[in-house]
Amino acid sequence: MKFVMEDQLPLVSVHIEYNGMKKKFSNVLLDTSCSSSILDTDLFEDIGLMLDLENDITRKMYGIGGSEICIEQKVSGMTIDKFKLCDFTIQLGDVRKIHGFNGIIGSDFFLANKLIIDFENMEIRTNYDF
Repeated sequence: MKFVMEDQLPLVSVHIEYNGMKKKFSNVLLDTSCSSSILDTDLFEDIGLMLDLENDITRKMYGIGGSEICIEQKVSGMTIDKFKLCDFTIQLGDVRKIHGFNGIIGSDFFLANKLIIDFENMEIRTNYDF
C-alpha cells in the first residue's frame, strides 16, 4: 500500500467501522514510535460514536509534546488499504488541534499486522510482499 509524504511525514487514509457504519479518515500520520493508534474525537460524531466520560476508559498518552488524556474505544474494524484489524482498540483524543492530523497510526497496528514501512518504495507492506 502506498503512502504519501507531506513535509517529510508519511500520511495515509484509514477506514473505520463502528456500529455498522464506515468512515474514511485522511491525513493520518504513520508513527511507529507511538504505541497506540489515536484518532480525533470530533470526527466520529457522524457515525454515532459519542463519548461517555463517566463510563469510558481513559488513558494518559505521553509523547515528545507532553501528555494528554484519551478515551479508549473498540471499533469493529480499522483498515488501511488491504490491511484490516477487527475489534481493534483505538484511542480518541484532540489530535487535530494539537498535532494537525486527523489521527496517528501507532505501532499497535503495525505489530498486529506484521507490517513494515518501506520508505524506498513509499509503501506499507509485510515482510512477505517482495
